[in-house]
Amino acid sequence: MTDNQTPTSAPLTDERNRKSRKRKAILASGAVLGVGAVVTLAAWNDTVFSNGTFGIGDTAWNVQGSVNGTDFLEYETSPGGTVAFTVDPAVDASNLMPGQTAKGKFWLKETKGNLDATITIQPTVVDPAANSLAAALRVTITADGVPVVSNQALSASGTATPFVIVAGDTAELEFQVTLPANANPNAITNTTTQAIWEMKAQSAEA
Repeated sequence: MTDNQTPTSAPLTDERNRKSRKRKAILASGAVLGVGAVVTLAAWNDTVFSNGTFGIGDTAWNVQGSVNGTDFLEYETSPGGTVAFTVDPAVDASNLMPGQTAKGKFWLKETKGNLDATITIQPTVVDPAANSLAAALRVTITADGVPVVSNQALSASGTATPFVIVAGDTAELEFQVTLPANANPNAITNTTTQAIWEMKAQSAEA
């Protein structure tokens, strides 16, 4: 009796399984290579800071004032240092007569010695603002003997010639305030006035 047996498919199945395992191995290898590629291309990031602080102060350049030529102070706020005005032993600046001139001195100094200082005297501030005595009085200001304000009304002494203080040096200012001899006392309704001078300094190359 002849056996008619159906041929087995085991060899074919084994071959398919081998190919499947190979594909999986290739895929797995590719996955590993893919992960490896990502790691290889990755970059680490970090940041480091440094800093420096810079500024300017009064160590390089500074101007101070003095009412006696010896003791210098900042006088940074109005009304500043009080100038001692004198006329003669019998009359003071608060009791001027027509034809009399009150004189007073003020000193400026650049204290650091690095840069020159250009000084411009600003328009005089008088108190009260509308003052008939200030309008009648005439002021002349000299810096080391050179006029920078010449015979102007005290209430309008704003046109001043700038002058220079050499680095480390001192300038002597003299204020001369005159009640003109032809002043009409009847037209002067104010009996007192206060004048404030601002001396604006700007650094300049030495």
